[in-house]
Amino acid sequence: MAGAHKQTKRTKKTSAHAKTNHAKTNHAKTERAKTERSWGALKRVVVGAGALVVVAGAAVVAALLFGRPKVSVSATGNALVQVHLSGLGTQLTSVQATSTGETVALVRGGDGLVPSAQISQGRQVQVTATAVAPSWLRWLLGSAVSSTSTVETTSAAPTSDVALASGPGTVPVTFDHPVSVIDYRSGQGPVQVVRLPQPSTVANLSVPQQGVAGSLQISAAPQPWEKVANRPSTVTWFVAPASSGPVALADPAPGSTSDATNGPITLTFAQPVAQVLGTDRPTISPSVAGSWSEPGPETLVFTPSDFGFGPGAGVTVNFGRPVSVVGVSTTGTATTTASTASATYHFTVAPGSVLRLQQILAQLGYLPVNFVPAAGVTMPTTMSQQVDTVSHPLDGTFTWRWPTTPAALQAMWAPGSANVMLKGALMQFASAAGPYDGYTLDSDTIDQLANASMWKELLQAALTNQMDPDAYSYVYVTESRPEMLSLWSNGSVVLTSLANTGIAEDPTPIGTFPIYLRYVMNFMSGQNPNGTPYHDLVHWINYFSGGSAVHGFVRGSYGYPQSLACVELPVSTAGVAFNHLAIGDLVTVT
Repeated sequence: MAGAHKQTKRTKKTSAHAKTNHAKTNHAKTERAKTERSWGALKRVVVGAGALVVVAGAAVVAALLFGRPKVSVSATGNALVQVHLSGLGTQLTSVQATSTGETVALVRGGDGLVPSAQISQGRQVQVTATAVAPSWLRWLLGSAVSSTSTVETTSAAPTSDVALASGPGTVPVTFDHPVSVIDYRSGQGPVQVVRLPQPSTVANLSVPQQGVAGSLQISAAPQPWEKVANRPSTVTWFVAPASSGPVALADPAPGSTSDATNGPITLTFAQPVAQVLGTDRPTISPSVAGSWSEPGPETLVFTPSDFGFGPGAGVTVNFGRPVSVVGVSTTGTATTTASTASATYHFTVAPGSVLRLQQILAQLGYLPVNFVPAAGVTMPTTMSQQVDTVSHPLDGTFTWRWPTTPAALQAMWAPGSANVMLKGALMQFASAAGPYDGYTLDSDTIDQLANASMWKELLQAALTNQMDPDAYSYVYVTESRPEMLSLWSNGSVVLTSLANTGIAEDPTPIGTFPIYLRYVMNFMSGQNPNGTPYHDLVHWINYFSGGSAVHGFVRGSYGYPQSLACVELPVSTAGVAFNHLAIGDLVTVT
């Protein structure tokens, strides 16, 4: 029993130990589970944190790669520039534009930015755009970024110098770039402004309804914010001819008078020159040195060289085949010169400037005045420069060469006036320059005297400063009793003498006349008032009006009318006068 009891106690003891071990085992499991849970939680924390780091890093990389602000500038169709932004939340901070150092203010317009004031065509503009990232990213992406580009404003001009209309009233003009605004003038008419609703390369412009051809001065702007071209283009327009025959617009116009002695002849055909004339060129009369050029397929230009045709010349252009030639009048309306085509057309060159004649003759000493060019005016030094002045006199003033110039002579002077003083100077120059026909020059007008040949000689003389070889003299005759003759020469009265003028039946002409013919001695023949003939030897003869002359003739006395229309002096006195006088010197009888 005792053993059983001990066994029981051992059993109990064993059971208690087993319980204890079991408890320990359970505690260990619990602790291990806690540890495993802690490590799992830690592992999850670590993995989560790693994932966050990876995500944050990826975000930074993405921001750096794709969020960095970018800005660019480019030209655009209806605006000067467009600004392009990229990057996360990129903000535009400024756009600045300059051209040739000057600021160009920009405003929104079209599909971009346009100048706030009109600027010239073909102008280069430097545009700088600046942008930044949003404020919350600037710590990462840094400061602002800029982009600068140079853009050029567009320009436009007609594509051809000829426009062909299918009927009167409207002419389509084609441009090399779409245009928005067109300023144009038909002939000498007012400037008209056309604003197109949309930019276009073709504009229909109004022209005179009654015209068959004409010219337009055209300036255009591609954009409303651009200025129209400073230099207008010339476009010649035609109404399409009903027949297949060629038509040409001529400048100078047929039958017109041109003021340019060496101005070009411009022929603009409705068809290409090669189609109308082939390789032939018109012939021009009078034949002068010059050259043909073809600035466009429909245009021929003849440019005279050197002196050209000369003032007062009549010019004929021969095409070698019938051509209908038209010309533009001063009002801008073209007028047909003939109802049928002709192989030729004609125009004239206007006489040269009277004022320029006076300037040259004064320069060379053929007038009692000096010519003083205005400040800054340079005297011509080449024939080409001289020719340019024929129709365009120099700026300047005239002054008297001598303070003692007689009042009667001063009263004749008038700048720009084609009077007897100018005629006398031209006759004097002609007699000094070469062969001289006094009878012809006496009957010629100033326009006839100052022909192309004389102008050329005058210009050449002015270039080489060929001065008048004779003194400038002036004869003044009074018929009040006693009749007197006074001779003034180069500032001094060199002779005063009694004189005889014409009797009542054959009086001396009253007025002022240039001496046109001179003889040392010659016979004068005619009929006396009583019908008897005379044939007298006279000396020191200076013809000034028809058969009237200042000459020497023996009389018993002088100082009252005795001659037949002449002014008589004692022979010796007439010799003194003759030596002071020359062709062209003026004689006044009053």
